[in-house]
Amino acid sequence: MIIGVKINPKLQEALDHCPPNCQIYFKDNNPDYLQIYTIEGEQVLGKKLKPGMNRETFEDYLKNIKSIIKKICPQYSLSESEIKVYVHTLIG
Repeated sequence: MIIGVKINPKLQEALDHCPPNCQIYFKDNNPDYLQIYTIEGEQVLGKKLKPGMNRETFEDYLKNIKSIIKKICPQYSLSESEIKVYVHTLIG
């Protein structure tokens, strides 16, 4: 499962204008930061959830996602309702 934000046109524009020194937070395929996943044909900026995580850890993931998006896209106004859990089937 992935927790993250669907990349809409406004978020995509903000990502396109992200300073180069902040792109490490979503472009380097580093699981410590955000990654871009394609789920059911749509792009989602988020993190992979670990199986069986407790509520406190889940809330830490939420805070981390909000913090990173604010850092890489300070002009983007992220609402809490945009952050969702997505099921992602890996093949292979």
